[in-house]
Amino acid sequence: MNKIKCKNNFDQIVELPSDQFVFRPSAYGIILDKGEAVFMKNKSTGKLWFPGGGVEIGETLEEALKREIMEETGLEVEVGEMVFFKENFFYYEPLDEAYHAFLFFFICKAKNKSLSDSTDLESKNPKWIKIKEIGKDQLSDLSDDLYGLLQKIESQK
Repeated sequence: MNKIKCKNNFDQIVELPSDQFVFRPSAYGIILDKGEAVFMKNKSTGKLWFPGGGVEIGETLEEALKREIMEETGLEVEVGEMVFFKENFFYYEPLDEAYHAFLFFFICKAKNKSLSDSTDLESKNPKWIKIKEIGKDQLSDLSDDLYGLLQKIESQK
């Protein structure tokens, strides 16, 4: 049986049987306003991540993103340009789930700034945080790519 090396949510390399992986397209929102972005805190690691998640059968990326952001933050958003895509093999230990993920990241604009706490199992405590105050080590999975993307966004202000 084939094995796939991937990172887990604690940034460790693990090797798992290929049949344990589930294909998962996901959409994430980089919700921006005046030099700030909305971040969620991962419950198991305390690291920051963007609101969003898995696309359900029959949903478009935009529909899934709007639903996930509403569930996790209480925000209604306008979805803008897709700014980043990444294929990722990932193991989420707390739920014993392995994903072959296609992650789509979109710039979003909130219709208001009032956040509500998430009912999501993995994420909590959505917050507006100044982009220039985010360090690479504070970001969850894909920290190199996402930190670079945030720096590019910040420099274009």
